[in-house]
Amino acid sequence: MSDESQIAAERFLGLLRPIERELEVYCRRLTFDSRDAADAIQNAVLRAFRAFDRYHDDASFRAWMLKILTNEIFALNRKRRRIAKFEVAVEPEEIVEFAGSAPAMDRSDAVSSWEVLADALDQDLVAALEMLNDSERAVLLLRAIGGLRYREISESLEMPLGSVMGYLHRARQKMREAILRARRRTTT
Repeated sequence: MSDESQIAAERFLGLLRPIERELEVYCRRLTFDSRDAADAIQNAVLRAFRAFDRYHDDASFRAWMLKILTNEIFALNRKRRRIAKFEVAVEPEEIVEFAGSAPAMDRSDAVSSWEVLADALDQDLVAALEMLNDSERAVLLLRAIGGLRYREISESLEMPLGSVMGYLHRARQKMREAILRARRRTTT
């Protein structure tokens, strides 16, 4: 590796390290399948590194990375949706038969899974997040988890500022309604 390439790699990693956890949390919330999160992050980082020569210092690295990661997640989610059309429904009795033959899950794997994250959140909240469309979920999570401003979200997702505001409004409204429904169920 040339000195110039080494300097670029160190600079890239220097910008990436402070936001790694944020990218991971965002990715886990946005992917349909928790097994896709690590792949999405790895693919996004690889794409970003390959395109790092096009990154400009006056731009937000965080917004740039979130844009690349969001595109990667959307692609994986579209793939999952296509695959899901061909999945076969399994009855609970059949699951019990297979349970004895399945290897035990390592606890270290469980900590990083969507299921554990979902358990940490209220189930109604998780269900409401899953009901949002891709754009609503992405905008809401970029704002809530990423702390991005509207303009940064607009740049990250390559969508007009008005669309960002509209998606965010609808996502927040849907989440409020889900929380209110959950409260009504628990009080009755």
